Amino acid sequence: MTTNLPDIYGQMPRFVADFLEMLADSRMHLYASDVFGLLGLETEEQFARALERTLNVLQQAGEVPEHHIRPVFADFHSRTVMDYRMSPLAFGLMCMHAEPVNEQIARWRIRWIREGLHR
Repeated sequence: MTTNLPDIYGQMPRFVADFLEMLADSRMHLYASDVFGLLGLETEEQFARALERTLNVLQQAGEVPEHHIRPVFADFHSRTVMDYRMSPLAFGLMCMHAEPVNEQIARWRIRWIREGLHR
C-alpha cells in the first residue's frame, strides 16, 4: 500500500501505520460532490472555498486532513472528474463552511448548532 502518511507517525511500525490508514479510509464513505448538490452550490469556486475552509479547520484542530478527505477520480457523464471521499466529520464541516446560498441552508446551520447546544 502506498501512503502519504504525515510525520505524526514518526517511528511507528509500518504495519500499525497501514492499519490506521485503512481504518481512516473505511470511514470515508461520503463524497464532496454530494455537498455540492445538497447545498445547491452554484459555482466551483463556492465548492473550493468550502473545501479549503474544511481543510483549515481540520488542520487547526490537530486532525490529520488525509484521514478525513481524499481525492478520487469519478466518472460523470462519460467524463473523468475529480471528487473527494470524506468522513462524516469532514462532510459536516463542509456543509457548515459552505456559503449559505439559500434559506434552506441557513436554516440547516441554525438547526445543527441548536442541536449541538442542547446535548
